[in-house]
Amino acid sequence: MVNSTPKAIEDCHELLLWIIPQIDKFPRNHRFTLGDRIETGLLDVLEALVSAAYRRDKSQDLDLAHG
Repeated sequence: MVNSTPKAIEDCHELLLWIIPQIDKFPRNHRFTLGDRIETGLLDVLEALVSAAYRRDKSQDLDLAHG
């Protein structure tokens, strides 16, 4: 079976898998503020990429992922 997941989604997922253990190593005062923002931001990007993958008009979702 051929993997049909877009590369951007795979890459974002891999980044999340790598960054979460890195965030756990942050000093406590940064882990809960900066760490949460990083994780939430990447999850938002992943959500927008997944949503865009299944829509005809991808520009709206990708604009949200961009910022």
